[in-house]
Amino acid sequence: MQDMKKIFIYSILSVIGLCVVSSCFQAVPGEGYLGTGIHLQGSDTLKIPIGQQVSTMSAWLDNSTRPVKFEIYDIRDKFGESKKEFFTTSEITVWNAPYDFLTDKTRELITQKLGRATVTPIMVNSVNGQIYSMPTTAQCGLDPGDIFNVDVLVSNSKGSEIIKDYAVLEFLAGTSQDKIQIEDFVNGICVETKDDEGQSVNIFPFYDPISTGRSDYSARVSNVIADNGKEENLALRKVSDEPADGVRLTVKFLDKDGNLYDPSTYSNYTTTYSLMDVSIDRVNDPASGMVVEFPTTPWPVNYEYHYMRGPYYSNTDNLDVSGVMAWAAANKEKLPESQNLSSDIFSPGHFVGWYVRLRTKIRFYDTGSYELVAKVPFTTAK
Repeated sequence: MQDMKKIFIYSILSVIGLCVVSSCFQAVPGEGYLGTGIHLQGSDTLKIPIGQQVSTMSAWLDNSTRPVKFEIYDIRDKFGESKKEFFTTSEITVWNAPYDFLTDKTRELITQKLGRATVTPIMVNSVNGQIYSMPTTAQCGLDPGDIFNVDVLVSNSKGSEIIKDYAVLEFLAGTSQDKIQIEDFVNGICVETKDDEGQSVNIFPFYDPISTGRSDYSARVSNVIADNGKEENLALRKVSDEPADGVRLTVKFLDKDGNLYDPSTYSNYTTTYSLMDVSIDRVNDPASGMVVEFPTTPWPVNYEYHYMRGPYYSNTDNLDVSGVMAWAAANKEKLPESQNLSSDIFSPGHFVGWYVRLRTKIRFYDTGSYELVAKVPFTTAK
């Protein structure tokens, strides 16, 4: 699967090519229409954790004659003064071609698609008017709470117009939570069973979700990032600043006693793809876990749901059935709503097998080594 929309800088560079093409189709100078209602769709306020890449939606062009060109005219503080650091250029790593995890299987193939580009900390997409922040906002001497107004120059065949207060930049603290983004983190036990019609179904008697939309999401994510011990079954922590370029991630499935499941058995869950698919150089260390790497950040490039599972067991010798069913009865609000959970899932003629499973939607914005740990209660690793 190619996911070009998720390749942030590549999309910016693609716009440069669009600008070149569009310049070949200019209307007669002085003719056409330049709308007076050009504005950003959605919110005009861009909340930027200092040092992170984020963007607004595109602009509503108010039926203006195309092509329309956007340029940043000024970025002003609350006193109306321009901040020169926003117009200082520097080099960052960019994608010169879209990453494809189906074909880009080696470090060499990936690095061939990476290059360097000279950018300013705040940029505008010259074709559609999106405002972008670059990682180099970390070099602008900003403080959390700083607010700036962006003026843009909009031009087409009719002429040019300065749009004052086109966007507002609100800077937030650049914390560890900004360097590790957690949108979804679900630890579970999957039981493969058959329903009364003999159809195979997957049931989760243990399902512990840290997910957007849940009332406890913010508090639990904060616990994971702080690594304060309040989340006993899930951890995601930085353990080293090396490598200086890219990410090294160690994944551990642990049983109730903290014993490691054999990392050589870690695999994809059904037909989905996993963190293993979007990384390289997998090493299965029986003492520390499965290690994967990627040569640049942010990673994963395709910011989607990733699924993994541990070894498959065809009996319940290593599963505390009564314990997990009692937990399920006491924590129904955590379980998937659509599943039909009953003791029949373990009965002869129904039960097929079980395994530990992890679903994630996470992203790393900072280079270095990380550790992802899923400790699964009620289970014992062989």
